[in-house]
Amino acid sequence: MRALRSLLPFLLLLIPIGHASAQVDGAGTKIIIPLVASTVSFASEISLKDESGTSNTVSMQFVEGLSSASPGVKACGSVPLAAFEVKTVTLASQCALGAGGHFGYVLLTSSAPSKWFFAYSRTSNPQGIGFSVEGYPIGHIGGGDPFSEVGGIKRKAATATLPAFQSNCFVATLDDPVDYEISVDDANGSGTVAGTLAPFQLQRYLDIYAAAGAPAGDHDNTTVTIAKTDPSQFPNTLIAFCTVQDNTSFGADFRIAKTLNEADPGKFRLNCFGVSFSAAPGACAGAGSLQPSAPQVPNATTKIRMLTRIHAPDTINCAIVSNSANLEIRLVRDSDGAVVAGPSTTSVTWDTGKRSAIGAGFHQYYWLEVGAQAATGVPIPFGIQCTSGNGMADPLDVQSVTDDF
Repeated sequence: MRALRSLLPFLLLLIPIGHASAQVDGAGTKIIIPLVASTVSFASEISLKDESGTSNTVSMQFVEGLSSASPGVKACGSVPLAAFEVKTVTLASQCALGAGGHFGYVLLTSSAPSKWFFAYSRTSNPQGIGFSVEGYPIGHIGGGDPFSEVGGIKRKAATATLPAFQSNCFVATLDDPVDYEISVDDANGSGTVAGTLAPFQLQRYLDIYAAAGAPAGDHDNTTVTIAKTDPSQFPNTLIAFCTVQDNTSFGADFRIAKTLNEADPGKFRLNCFGVSFSAAPGACAGAGSLQPSAPQVPNATTKIRMLTRIHAPDTINCAIVSNSANLEIRLVRDSDGAVVAGPSTTSVTWDTGKRSAIGAGFHQYYWLEVGAQAATGVPIPFGIQCTSGNGMADPLDVQSVTDDF
């Protein structure tokens, strides 16, 4: 693996610099824009940009909301793109919508697995006031988390100087059905609304406070929690978001629901390796919950090392979970063998510093290494608890090698 890392400077020379400076991973071959509209109040423009460097044809599906004029999945016109071309279309121009107001989400799919593209949309009112909704690569949204949240929405009555504010919330499915519950909670009270979506459906709740039966009057700093209620459906994707609009100009914003952890073992903010998760948030259970598969240090001359990935800039902490005090831990960067934290008999904490100073700005792999301090009480089973701000990879590739610390 270290040999592969040594190829990095050469590989960088192969990347066209003009197309390597993006700071957000937004390209894909299948992208979803969660909210688009063609109504009296709002119209959406959709911008596509080819990133494959060859010609591409992007197909479009429109999944129209259940309370829209004609609910259901609609095939729309494809969008041809030349190499690196940017093209902007409207929902109305691409899809045969018919009379009435229409809203929902769009799925955009390229013509081949190597035909990557970006997508973005702007939805605005007739005065040009509106909001942006990014296109999300389909693998970056939804997944196995049981709930997500939107924070800071509000409902306010108009005053002499300010318009009335209203918050609307939406839930949508992809390939699978989901039973769900939406709750609103703030200092002025709470409320709940529940429902069921079949595959490829979207439901809108105008004035989520009224829909959830929250107390009348103003609300502010509200948390909206969107939960899947059937555990068997936790793997199914439920996309959720809210918009906050003023009811004078109909200016609005877009707030995607967020989860603490991505449904990706490569980016968990809490890693419990060889040990169970605790019922308390943000911690693993104690040494009494070590799993049968937990690694163990066999003797004083052998260390156990596990591979992980850290996403700089970040501060990470990894601690030994064991009934024995005869262990020590350190963190070693794979690319150059540098010991970046430890050794310590309990835990290591490392502030990575700025991203540009490590691996030419590319996220790096690291070894968590655990060994015995003395030849007593071996073999010693143990677990690892790691916490991080950006998420780090669940340790894997457990190896037994000669102890050198």
